[in-house]
Amino acid sequence: MTEPEREALIQKLTVRYVELLRAGLSDAPRTLDEIEQRVAEIGQAVETELERCLLEQQEQPTLPEENQTACPDCGGRARYRDTQARHLTTRHAQHRLRRRRYYCAACRQGFAPLDRRLGLDRGETTLQVRLWVAELAPRVAIGEGAGLLARLTGVQLSASTFARIAVHVGTQLREAEERATQQHHAGHPPPVVHKPRRLYVSVDGIFAPLREPWKKDGSLGTLACRYAECKTAVVYEAHAGPQRDAGVAWRAYTASFTNSEAFGTRVATVAHQAGHHFAKELVFLADGQAYNWTIAATHFPTAWQIVDFRHAVEHLYAVAQSFFGKGTSPVEPWVEARRGELLHDDVRAVQLAIGDLVPQTEEQRKLQAREHGYFTSNAERMRYGTFLKQGCQIGSGVMEAACKQVVHQRLDQVGMHWRQETAEAFVALRAAVLSSAPPDLRAYCRMPPAKLPAT
Repeated sequence: MTEPEREALIQKLTVRYVELLRAGLSDAPRTLDEIEQRVAEIGQAVETELERCLLEQQEQPTLPEENQTACPDCGGRARYRDTQARHLTTRHAQHRLRRRRYYCAACRQGFAPLDRRLGLDRGETTLQVRLWVAELAPRVAIGEGAGLLARLTGVQLSASTFARIAVHVGTQLREAEERATQQHHAGHPPPVVHKPRRLYVSVDGIFAPLREPWKKDGSLGTLACRYAECKTAVVYEAHAGPQRDAGVAWRAYTASFTNSEAFGTRVATVAHQAGHHFAKELVFLADGQAYNWTIAATHFPTAWQIVDFRHAVEHLYAVAQSFFGKGTSPVEPWVEARRGELLHDDVRAVQLAIGDLVPQTEEQRKLQAREHGYFTSNAERMRYGTFLKQGCQIGSGVMEAACKQVVHQRLDQVGMHWRQETAEAFVALRAAVLSSAPPDLRAYCRMPPAKLPAT
């Protein structure tokens, strides 16, 4: 923009601003709400006008000499083909851009110089609009999110556009996480964002509804849904209390529908970013699922392994209710006695108590053998008295809350069913935005360049 062009634009906008002020202040607002609304209306009009003028400055009103321009890739001469309109939604307004399209015979591709000057990709929204979508989509349903965006910012997007943006950003985020995991596994760890005193790593799974390939028009058959496990992990530092840790001071979430081996590698990367190498103590807290302890042994061999205390008590109830009868008077005293033994590191007494029961049925015999094996194989992870003396948490309430907050509340509400790719994108976004140090999502909002016809 030349100096005369800039001065002409300033004069034009000044005149327009005066017109807006005269019209907007013709009946002066009185209450604070009225003043706020009038200022917003005038400001919006000014912003829209300024943005439109600046965009028009970028458009070329006349064709270059001989209808040719330099190809940005090879430097050769590209010939003018036609002028096409493109719609763009910004934080201020919706615009219709007229862009001249050229074709380079050497590169055999078409391009629009205006797209490149403005830094546009194939998306119809700006990065700021996509960022707003990426912040809203993991928190609320699609339709509600599009409505909130319109009410809070004035940006109007269809539900389908809102969803496409969210899936794109979530997919880009997930791919970036996978690259970081691969680099960490190859010996190039990501930067550390937190340095805790004691760090907890907790892993669990929760089921969410996925659907097989399906279209609303029925062209791919009837809707078929299934529940698939979404593995979830929370890496956190607790508040240090006078006797033991309590609550959560800092947390990082991750969740995925991948297999346990790949998920374990991802958890290790999150724990590295959370500073587990700087922690004086590392605690791996989970339920009795075998793959949890495989993850612990593979990626956190120095961690204190703790079986969730409530989970252990549930196993005691399973034994008592089977042998004494559900709801009968001996159940609670028997379970309470075993609880006390566990809290005093006396897992051996629990094993003996289970072994002393006399099974009357084949089902009881199998249950007795299974539960005796459970307490035997997890004995070292059930030294609850020792862990409590060290000030550790022994319950996985933080983990259970993570499963509900990260997965259930977003993916498993009434009527929901997801393509796995879409669910993966949304759970990646939700885990990120609910963590204490969420990433800057702008890096994942960009899309590939727009594809133009080759001729």
